[in-house]
This record gives sequence, C-alpha cells and structure tokens, in this order.
Amino acid sequence: MTRTTRSGEDSSVEIVLSHVRQAIIAGRYPPNQKLDPRKIATECKVSFIPVREALRVLEAEGFVTFIHNKGAWVTPLSVADLEDLYAIRIELEAEAVRQAAPFSASEIRALETTLDDAARATRRNDRRRVITLNRDFHFAIYTKSQSPRRLRLIEQMWQHADRYQRLSLNYRHDAADAEHRAIVAALADDDHRLAARELRTHLETTARLLRAALAAKTSATRPRKTVLTTHAR
Repeated sequence: MTRTTRSGEDSSVEIVLSHVRQAIIAGRYPPNQKLDPRKIATECKVSFIPVREALRVLEAEGFVTFIHNKGAWVTPLSVADLEDLYAIRIELEAEAVRQAAPFSASEIRALETTLDDAARATRRNDRRRVITLNRDFHFAIYTKSQSPRRLRLIEQMWQHADRYQRLSLNYRHDAADAEHRAIVAALADDDHRLAARELRTHLETTARLLRAALAAKTSATRPRKTVLTTHAR
C-alpha cells in the first residue's frame, strides 16, 4: 500500500467521523437509531471500508454501540452515563473557573451581552442559537483558566454532553439565565470560589432535571406486568 493510498483512506475516515459524530451530537441520528453503513458511505461519497473504521472509532468514543448480529446503533442516553459525565464536568469546569484570571470590565460586559442574546433567542425558541450562545458563554470563562490541557478535556466532555444539553432545553425554559448571571456577578466581584460554587449548582441542577426526565422516560417505556387474578367460586 502506498503512502498516498493510506493518506487517502485516513482522509476518508476523518470525513465519515466528522459527519456521523456531528449528526449524533446534533440529533440527526437520534439515540437508539440503527446506523446504515451503506447509506453513510453514500452520504459521505466514500467506500464501505472507511465507514467501518470510523464506526469503530466512534464506538471507542462512546457515541456508537455495536450489538452482536444487529450492527451499529447510536448509543442511548442513560441516567448512568449522565451522572458519570456531569460528575466529571463539574470537577473540570469548577476548577477552570477557580483558576481563571481576573475578568476586566469589558469581559464582564461581553459575558452579559452573550446572556442577553441567549435570552432573546430563548424567547424566539431558537434552540440552535441558544446552544451556540451557551457554549460561547461557558468557554469564554474556561479559556481564562490558561490551561490548554484542561480546556481540551472540557471540550471532549462537551461533545458528549451536547445531546443532554439539547434535551435540557425541554425542561429549562429560561436556559438557566439566573444561574448564568449569578456566575457572572461573582466573577465581576473577583470572587472565583463563589463563581465556581455557582457553576457547580448550575450543572447539578441541570443533571437533576435530566435525571428525572430520563428516569420517567425509562419507566414509561418499560413493559407493564400483567397481573392475573383468580376469582373465588
């Protein structure tokens, strides 16, 4: 195999990886959906081989689950995954807030402007815009931690959290505006420990709402037991 051929295959795998990963994150491939490798190959204009390799990478990342004799499926959302993911996020992100450099007055105004834009997007029910602005808000804070390695880890966690965040908009009709503004108020006072506690409360509240929603959905889809009664004669 020539280096050019190998390079071409790697490029094809990356194309499929990006396509499928983003489709899962954005909900175009919803949880529990069976993935059709041939359809994916057609969509990405590649052969079957890079699709197979990409799906194995996505399995390692946790986005795809292979079921014996049934193929590849989008990994479902679950309470266990939610709790594990948010426990890691809370520790990583709270520490990023604690380590953040002081915020200037203009940086505080920029955070407030982002929240104002998010509030308007929420009123318009522009969920895509809300998701984007929520990310902009959080990462404007985390970038100030000046820890590239921590930031990369947070970004990885956010890729997996994105599906839960989209679901949370069904239950957070204000897009957590008050909690976000409490974080900004603490940062404006240069009280990063308080800001970290406010962030922890914010993430714990989201996780609690989602935990209840997922538990209710699981309960609703669980088959009911049929109770047989005997009548006295």
